[in-house]
Amino acid sequence: MLIVVAIALSVVMIIGIERLRHQVRANFSSTVSGIDLIVSARGSPMNILLYSVFRLSDPTAGIRWDTVEHLDGHPDVKWWIPIALGDSHRGFPVVATNQSYLEHYRYGQGHSLSLAEGQWFVGQDHAVLGSVVADRLGYQIGDPIVLAHGASGPAIVTHDEHPFSVVGVLAPTGTPVDQSVHISLAGMAAIHRGGAFLSGMPPLPGQQADKPDSVNAVMLGLKRRTAVLSVQRELSRYDREPLSAIMPGVQLQKLWRMTAAGEYALRATSLAVLLVALLVLVSTILAALEGRRHELAILRAAGAGRLAIYRVIVGEGVCLIFIGGLLGLAVLFLAQWALAPLALSEWSLRLPESFLRWRELPALGALVLVGSLIGLLPAEKAFRNSLADGLTPRS
Repeated sequence: MLIVVAIALSVVMIIGIERLRHQVRANFSSTVSGIDLIVSARGSPMNILLYSVFRLSDPTAGIRWDTVEHLDGHPDVKWWIPIALGDSHRGFPVVATNQSYLEHYRYGQGHSLSLAEGQWFVGQDHAVLGSVVADRLGYQIGDPIVLAHGASGPAIVTHDEHPFSVVGVLAPTGTPVDQSVHISLAGMAAIHRGGAFLSGMPPLPGQQADKPDSVNAVMLGLKRRTAVLSVQRELSRYDREPLSAIMPGVQLQKLWRMTAAGEYALRATSLAVLLVALLVLVSTILAALEGRRHELAILRAAGAGRLAIYRVIVGEGVCLIFIGGLLGLAVLFLAQWALAPLALSEWSLRLPESFLRWRELPALGALVLVGSLIGLLPAEKAFRNSLADGLTPRS
C-alpha cells in the first residue's frame, strides 16, 4: 500500500503539473484569440500585454482619441476595440469600452462574448459585470455600484456622485473578462470630468458619444494577417505621438520563456518524487525476497526458469505501478472536479475535465517501462539464489 500511495502521489504531481502548465498556456492564449495587434502609448511590450489583456499591471499613459480615429480609418484595419482603464470596484478592474467589445472580442476557439442576463450598456450610467464579479459580490440587475479611482490597491477617490446601475452580466469565459466591470467610454469620461448622470442625457459639452479624450489601448483585427508587420512598423513611426504596436502572440511566447525556469523546477521536483517512489518499490521487493526464499525455490525445483522468475518479480512491480497510476489519475480527476469552480472564480482558469488525455500516455508508458527495468535487479537476485539455500530451513 505504501508503494501504491507513493506511485499515486508521483503520478498526481507529474500529470497534474503538466495539465496545469498546458491549461494555463491555453487560457492565456485563448484570452488573445483573434487579436492581431494591441496599440498603446510607447512602453514595454510585456507591460502593455499584461495591463491591456490580463489586467495584471498598471496602465501607462493613454493615446489621444484622434489617434484612435486614425486607426479606425486605416485601410488594413477590419475592427478595433478601445480600452480605457484606471478605475476599480471593490478590487475588480473597470474596463471602459464600446459596442465593438461585445461584437469583436473573441476567446478560446473563436468564441464571442454573450450575456447571461440583462443587456449591454447603452447609457453613460450603465455597467455590465463579468460573471465572477456578479457571483462574488452578489449583484443583481438594477443594483447600484460606485466606482473608485485607482486600478489596483486601495481606492484613492470614490465616485460617489456618479453611481452606475448594473444592466447586464456576461456569461463565464474563463478569462479576465469574468473579473472585470465594463462601462462605456462616455461614462468613464463623465466621472472624471464631473458630468452628471441622467437617463438619456445628451453627450457632454464638446464631446461626442463614446469619444473620450484618450484611451489606454486599442485592440486591432486586420483584414489581412499578412499585413501585421507592415502595420506594426507604420504605427511605430507614427509622428503625431509615440506609439507601441505589439503582437500578443509573440509576447506570450516571450512570457513562457521567462517562466520556463519555474516550469523546469516543478518538473524536476515531480521527477524526484517519482524516483523516490521507484526506489521504495525496489527496496521493498528486495526486502521481501528473504521471506519468499522458500516459495521461489519451490518454483525453481518445479522447473521454473529465469523467464518465469522474472515474470513473477517484474510482474509484481508492474502491477503495483499500474494500480498506483490508476489511483493517481483517479485522485487527480476528483481534485480537478472539486477545484474547478474555485479555479474559475478565483483565477479565471478552466481546469480540464478528462480522466486521461492522449498526450499523457507516453509519460505513463515510460513510468511502466522504468518500473519494469528496475524490477530486473530483484528478479536476477531471486534467480541466483540456489535451490539448496531456498529449500533448507534456517534456524
